[in-house]
Amino acid sequence: MSDPTRAVVSASGHQTSLSGSTVRATGVVQAAFNILLVLLLLVLAVASYRQSRLSHSVASFGVLSVNTLFLCLFVTRPKAKSETSSLPLWLLATAAVVLPMLLRPSSGAQHLSAAGYALQVAGLVMLLGSLLSLRRSFAIVPGNRGIRDGGLYRVVRHPMYLSELTVLLGVVLANPTAANLVIWVCECGLQFARALAEEDFLSPDPRYHAYRKRVRYRLIPGLL
Repeated sequence: MSDPTRAVVSASGHQTSLSGSTVRATGVVQAAFNILLVLLLLVLAVASYRQSRLSHSVASFGVLSVNTLFLCLFVTRPKAKSETSSLPLWLLATAAVVLPMLLRPSSGAQHLSAAGYALQVAGLVMLLGSLLSLRRSFAIVPGNRGIRDGGLYRVVRHPMYLSELTVLLGVVLANPTAANLVIWVCECGLQFARALAEEDFLSPDPRYHAYRKRVRYRLIPGLL
């Protein structure tokens, strides 16, 4: 007897029929990635807690708050109407979470440290606003848990990624090394690729199509 088939959503957002064994294998891989992502978010939350206790700074407390919120929203997110089954997109999302962990502290000029601290605080405020706008529609890989168009999502289509990159740029300015700068540039590429993948995945949804018409810019108002 042949395996039963099931329709799943591919990276392009279109349905593809897969055999029952393939569906089970895909489910196992996705479950493994979900466990890995939960562990990574937990590591980030614990690390930010330790840093907050050591430094007692506003930025450290903000990082702790945001990372804890990341973890809570990811664990409690509702089941998606559809979610990508593309292994490359799961790897892309995982890489974007892991790469900032490679940033390393260094001594820098005082004015750069001050500017970096200010950027971190501004980025964390933006990130918190983005998370509160997104609420339980938060996800790591492209999926459809409803279209959110309020809050910062009225300004750009991917305020989360803009906020994260702003925070990381602040970290790089406060810890100026060539390696940290390269990591930040690579992270920009990963986040832009994630933005494109999400838009491609959600494009069949009429509500998202209308949202893209209302909000023209992906990351930077008037520019990008």
